[in-house]
Amino acid sequence: MSWSRRSSGFTLVEIMIGMVLAGLLLAGVALTLNMWARSSMSLGKYADMSGNSRRASGIFAYDVRHAKNVLASTSSTFAVTAYGSSNSIVNVTYSFDADANTLTRNYGGVSFIILDDLEQFGFSYLDLNRSVTTDALSVKVVQIEAVLPKEVLNLNNTDEIISARFMLRNRRVST
Repeated sequence: MSWSRRSSGFTLVEIMIGMVLAGLLLAGVALTLNMWARSSMSLGKYADMSGNSRRASGIFAYDVRHAKNVLASTSSTFAVTAYGSSNSIVNVTYSFDADANTLTRNYGGVSFIILDDLEQFGFSYLDLNRSVTTDALSVKVVQIEAVLPKEVLNLNNTDEIISARFMLRNRRVST
């Protein structure tokens, strides 16, 4: 029995071509998995950021709707007396700490952070005629503006910008 040279195995050139093709295939799979992982992380961060901002807006809206009187109205602090449970009166203060990049809510002496990792934040106030005011006695509408950066793998991808107006429904203001 004679064995031909062709049937005895692969040549060096054939093995090298096979290895190059397998390497390209593995590199493509690795890049696809890496892109998928980054996209998943980015989507997760965005969902967290969006959920946190909606939750904070809801809490703020609740307090503003129940506000009876405005105690402080600066660009970084908003304080009111509001109707609490059983029509009790409670002091509620929102304050932005630019050093810590947090928005804190103090409700009846208990503080907790409702938004963190803020790039920018500010309160602005409008009177009954929708004119900008700095006088706490004439505040009827509160506007919040915030910028929340989304960072994935040490890269700032996009920002979520929040801008919303809230009317103090229980507050009587004359023109």
